[in-house]
Amino acid sequence: MQLTLWTYEGPPHVGAMRIATAMEGVHYVLHAPQGDTYADLLFTMIERLKKRPPVTYTTFQARDLGGDTAELFKTAAREAFARFSPQAMLVGSSCTAELIQDDPGGLCKALDLPVPVVALELPSYQRKENWGASETFYQLVRALAKPNEATIPRSPGAKPRCNILGPTALGFRHRDDLKEISKPLIMMIFILV
Repeated sequence: MQLTLWTYEGPPHVGAMRIATAMEGVHYVLHAPQGDTYADLLFTMIERLKKRPPVTYTTFQARDLGGDTAELFKTAAREAFARFSPQAMLVGSSCTAELIQDDPGGLCKALDLPVPVVALELPSYQRKENWGASETFYQLVRALAKPNEATIPRSPGAKPRCNILGPTALGFRHRDDLKEISKPLIMMIFILV
């Protein structure tokens, strides 16, 4: 028997991890109980990345539920910023943490970090991983895009450039897709220059 189609979709926070992992300078702080950190396995074992995804978990336990889980989140966010120095942070809850209704976006806003913080509201019990990836990318672009700087003129003599948006980690074929898309673009750049 051979596996011919991967059909499992995880919860939306795994989609958010795919976006964070596919980008440089982005770190995701995920409010999650112990056990919801299985997603690391997807990236290090299934996709076989050489490094862990850029995700910090709060990793609270059942005994922490009687205390202040919001403070655990704020500490994790503060420490993640100090350790990784990201250019932007994503914050959100795993499916289980969603039930305790801490507000990662509001908690992180209170920390007044010097980088953009994108609060993700990913309804784990209504949506799936691919929607989570799409929504995360949308929210990230919406938070970081500067509408007045959409067309920056190129300096005289500068080579043309192109940003390729879309491929994410755990896409399974995204590395091959990037190669296939890049080849014609490189040829076009040589023609234009």
